[in-house]
Amino acid sequence: MARYDDFKVYKIYIKNEQQLSQLKKFRDTLPIRYLNEITSVDKNYDVTIDPLNQAKFEKELKYYDMEYRVTIEDLQKVIEDSLPRERSTRSTDSPAMTWDKFHNLDDIYGFVDNLTVSFPNLITPYTFGYSYEGRPMKAVKISYKPNNKAIFIESQMHAIEWISSATSTCFFNKLLNSQDESMRKLLMNYDWIYVPIVNPDGFVYTHTVERLWRKNRKPTGFSNSSGICYGTDLNRNFGYEWGAQSAWNFNEPCDHWYGGAKPDSEPEVINLQAFINSFPDDYIKMYVPFHSYGNLILLPYGHTSDIFPPNYDQMMRIAKAFADAAKVKYGTVFKYGSTGTINISGYVSGASKDWAYGVKKIPYTGTIELRDYGEYGFFLPPNQIKEVCEEVTDGLIAMVAAAEKEELFRNSGPKNVMSIVNAVMLLCLLQFVSKMLM
Repeated sequence: MARYDDFKVYKIYIKNEQQLSQLKKFRDTLPIRYLNEITSVDKNYDVTIDPLNQAKFEKELKYYDMEYRVTIEDLQKVIEDSLPRERSTRSTDSPAMTWDKFHNLDDIYGFVDNLTVSFPNLITPYTFGYSYEGRPMKAVKISYKPNNKAIFIESQMHAIEWISSATSTCFFNKLLNSQDESMRKLLMNYDWIYVPIVNPDGFVYTHTVERLWRKNRKPTGFSNSSGICYGTDLNRNFGYEWGAQSAWNFNEPCDHWYGGAKPDSEPEVINLQAFINSFPDDYIKMYVPFHSYGNLILLPYGHTSDIFPPNYDQMMRIAKAFADAAKVKYGTVFKYGSTGTINISGYVSGASKDWAYGVKKIPYTGTIELRDYGEYGFFLPPNQIKEVCEEVTDGLIAMVAAAEKEELFRNSGPKNVMSIVNAVMLLCLLQFVSKMLM
């Protein structure tokens, strides 16, 4: 397992183009690791560097008048504090699956399998494909009664973002076991489709080789001085506005944010799309990926800051409901809006939520970027899992209630609404022409 003893994590504020350019150039002379994409000015960026080069790096930061602070003094300690300690017997309510520590792939798949055993009348299990390295991609559909519309949740698309699967497993444990009236309504009145781990190969890799890994593990066909380059950023590979406008290094096959040689090129992406396509049109009404970090609710679109979905105002009202409710318990502030206007990492082309909206016409798609805003970033301590789960659960209860108020679960998606409007207009036109000819 790669070690990061005494590596510091720096948060750097970039205020002008010269600083932005220099921040990108640092990697030419220093063994720096960027933890998020370098996109534009007036933003903070997180980087990490080994102890031998920290003095030189800090000297460079001061020379270029870059404001910075150290957020993590010893990255290895933070990583070790978050590692799963041990595994025990699998059960939905046993110590095998708790939410005071992070879990590996076997534990999470065991949890999902046990849900199926515990709730056989509610849950349909799926293995909807296999990853590049041959690991199963699992999902469940939870359905309390016929004719419900569905909410789709996926997590762990980016391997490094452990809090995403920790939060999703916690939420579904609550959904199925809680006696709270609000949770019972969620369970009874909506179907839930849940993919806990979109990127099983990358997730295993973060537990066994490299905690900082982000992508899947399929070779790109390129290499650099370190050897063969592996992995595509799955959330840059979906075939909707792919490559139209993305942030830094989308086209670099050896970089963390590589979008692939072409859209829909990765087996995990192809499998997820096929799984979504297996359900009837107009069945899935909400598509909610869990990611980290940033405390954001990201709506379409990611490739532009000038074009917005036809029902963007409606989506904003639904997102606001999540943000308002998620803030109540712990004061966590979620910002909401289109990816192109508010995302920390700038433009994102080829994201799953944009594909779900633009191709599948699911009327509400919104990525939830979980805690935090960069104090711990991707290395959120496990003692925050329960709080994150609670605020997300509160947010989802309010989000679904707002969507119900907007009649999202009764009306068709944007494309179908427009089809109805066009049909009515055509009928009126035909009636008008008919009268004129009489």
